[in-house]
Amino acid sequence: MPAAATIDPNQPIPGTPDQADLAREPTVAGPGANGATRPTNGVALHDAPVPDVEATYAHPNGSEGWLPAEDIPDDSVVSSPRINGGGSTAGRSASVLKKNIKRNSSVASRASISASLSRNRSVNGNGRAGSIAYSQRSVGQRSTFTNSEGRPVAGSTFINGAGVTGPAASAIPDESLHQRSMSANDALSTKQQKRISKMEAKEGKRLSKIIKQEGKVEKQALNVAIQELSELQKIQKDAVKRESKAHTAHTKSLIAFQKAEAAYLAARTKYETAQAEMNAENEVLEIARDNARDATERMQEKAQEIDSLRTMLGVDERERQVKIDEIKNVGKNVGKEKKEGKTGFWR
Repeated sequence: MPAAATIDPNQPIPGTPDQADLAREPTVAGPGANGATRPTNGVALHDAPVPDVEATYAHPNGSEGWLPAEDIPDDSVVSSPRINGGGSTAGRSASVLKKNIKRNSSVASRASISASLSRNRSVNGNGRAGSIAYSQRSVGQRSTFTNSEGRPVAGSTFINGAGVTGPAASAIPDESLHQRSMSANDALSTKQQKRISKMEAKEGKRLSKIIKQEGKVEKQALNVAIQELSELQKIQKDAVKRESKAHTAHTKSLIAFQKAEAAYLAARTKYETAQAEMNAENEVLEIARDNARDATERMQEKAQEIDSLRTMLGVDERERQVKIDEIKNVGKNVGKEKKEGKTGFWR
């Protein structure tokens, strides 16, 4: 019995066992140079009826065509006794084709991702288009807090909550997961359940460290915001001082103007000089007031942000402590359930 030929998964696989040898040279079915019929695969074509079709060119690997879709057998061919008894060659061909199709789809998906990244890079030539797209998406997210006018309060990193313990970080499991967990747990041994419980406790400790670290970072963010408010308060203080000086100067100039106006008829030149000085000081006063008003408005905005951060920090601290307590109780509940005769570890 001849030895089985080595099958290359990257080459088409012959559909039936009586196909030509994979190592043979390609042959051409058709008339020869002198009009004689040449044999194909050792079979003379003049002994068999010649169909009214064009000449067929055999593939070097024995395939009937170049397209993989043409080599897929239908259900009747795969389920035939001849194919099942002959080594399931067609079944292997179908599985290889599925792998090729899957590989092509992944290549297409990677090409689509590359094309989208290229389009993003083409928007900005300095290589920061991806970060711009993410920033636009994050800016479009609605804030949790609003001011008295109903507008969202713009803030720093934690204005909308923490990243690990906030509502957006919680995943809602499907109902079927609990059934799958119980079914898988019943099939595990006590040693396996203990090993998985230790792994979950270890992961819980790591997650607790991350949660605590994020709490420290959120406190640092609040301290930074308070520091910014302190700096704005210094600016406000300086602006108020300048306003006071400007107001004093304006009052003096006004008094001088009133005196000069009383002696207008006697000293018109002095009157006009004082009037010009008053106008100049009035302009300085308006500029100082605008600066002070702008500083006060910025303080109001920063105060709104700090109030929002303080409220969010309180909520996050409570949720963070609840999350840590739940994680710490995982190992305790597992040991307690084992003592009571329970084997489940999902709650």
